[in-house]
Amino acid sequence: MIDNGNKIPSIYRMLCVVFFASMFLASDVQKTKFRIFLMGDSTMADKPLVDNPEHGWGQMFPMFFTRDVEIFNHARNGRSTKSFLAEGRWKTIYEQLQSGDYVIIQFGHNDAKKDDSTRFAAPRPEYKENLRRFIREAREKNAIPILLTPVTRRDFNEHGEFVATHFEYPDAMKEVAREENVFLIDVFELSKSVVGPMGPEGSKKLYLAGVKDGMYRVWNKKKDNTHFSRLGAFIIAKLVAEGIRELKLPLATELVDLPQSSLLLPAYGKVVALDYYFNNEWRTSKGKDSVERFHYTWEDTTNSGFSQLGRVLDWLGADLDTIQSPPTISTLQHCSIYIIVDPDTPKETTSPHYITEEDVTVLKQWVENGGVLLLMANDKGNCEFNHFNKLAEQFGIRFTEDNHFMVKNNVYEMGRIEEFPDHPAFNGVKHIFMKEVTSITTTPPAQPLLTARGVTIMAYARVGKGLVVAVGDPWLYNEYFDNRRLPKGYENWDAGKQFFTWLLSQSRQIYFEN
Repeated sequence: MIDNGNKIPSIYRMLCVVFFASMFLASDVQKTKFRIFLMGDSTMADKPLVDNPEHGWGQMFPMFFTRDVEIFNHARNGRSTKSFLAEGRWKTIYEQLQSGDYVIIQFGHNDAKKDDSTRFAAPRPEYKENLRRFIREAREKNAIPILLTPVTRRDFNEHGEFVATHFEYPDAMKEVAREENVFLIDVFELSKSVVGPMGPEGSKKLYLAGVKDGMYRVWNKKKDNTHFSRLGAFIIAKLVAEGIRELKLPLATELVDLPQSSLLLPAYGKVVALDYYFNNEWRTSKGKDSVERFHYTWEDTTNSGFSQLGRVLDWLGADLDTIQSPPTISTLQHCSIYIIVDPDTPKETTSPHYITEEDVTVLKQWVENGGVLLLMANDKGNCEFNHFNKLAEQFGIRFTEDNHFMVKNNVYEMGRIEEFPDHPAFNGVKHIFMKEVTSITTTPPAQPLLTARGVTIMAYARVGKGLVVAVGDPWLYNEYFDNRRLPKGYENWDAGKQFFTWLLSQSRQIYFEN
């Protein structure tokens, strides 16, 4: 059992831990030493990031490890031990397991649903037998199973007394742990020791129960006492990480030491919106008849997407959104940062949406009132520059439509940048990779932000209360962001976090803590 006697930090302290933790994650490409497979229900599962306050603790869990650890989150909403087996989800994990892998198993919420025969598993014997099967088969592959008792709900009675229960399921799981000599983290008791002392009101911030009306643009799901806010998911993930440390598992050597701080996290209460109107590309879904949006979008997990950047922004404490129509003062009021990247050409979209004079007027007014506008171009032939420059020129910025850092094959050194100004956008950054970059010219109020090999590739302008930043390439897309291609020594992941940490620090809060 983990000693949880310390007081729970404030939301500001806890969110700042998220911020500083992200600064300590390793960026070098190395052979993965450990792999973790997560299996469980909605309290653990990854949730969509766009305009959505709900988080499973599993999607915050990678923050607590170096990037040498691979984490595969197979948890899904509504699953029990029974349905996880019946749907073949355990088989999928089993077939991937290798010697030394960790399997973290948390079920109980849905096993207790007696009115659903597809999920109900009585604590004795079916629930216990299902857990034994997971353990036995994981050990067949020389993998290491870890049992987690189900996390508590926010359950107070009319007198304000904490009465949370998961019936016999936590005890049944502990019995299995003793009988099978398997590692156990008693998350049920640990989470009770956190939620209970916070009381009926204070504990709301950990769950969807605490989401304010109007805080999210279209999200209108039930404000329940089971599913977590970002803060709640972070705290549960932290409890699990501490449990791994206490068990003294070899995996514990890869845990990140999270510094404590009472500073306010710059990203809290801020919304980063990505343009889906001027960049509006679609493709046929793989193996399907439907189409899907792709290319510099939050949802695109392929090389061309911004899914990994979105994940980092979420870890920094920002909320994500999209703008899928012409920008207006009304829609932009919900945005701290608005990103326009790679406006379409006719080659990319049959009827592209060009930036109009009205759009320019709206965006300039929004910036003057305190908005942060990020303009990301692309190489010539893949970006519509004529109308894009009409917007940029309002702030003293022009994309020149030339190409620099032309990388041949995998000679990544041709795109290596290693000289950075003394500016908070690049604190601690040593090396980044960019290729096929258009250069930028500036006139007041704009000025260069980053110059490499004699050309300006980033610029910025202070306009009224706001800020405009221009970059000559969408350099933070998945292909060259999370080192799936880049070799050791390039820091696009860390550089991207630092770049957006600075941008977020310059932006305004959209909503505030209860």
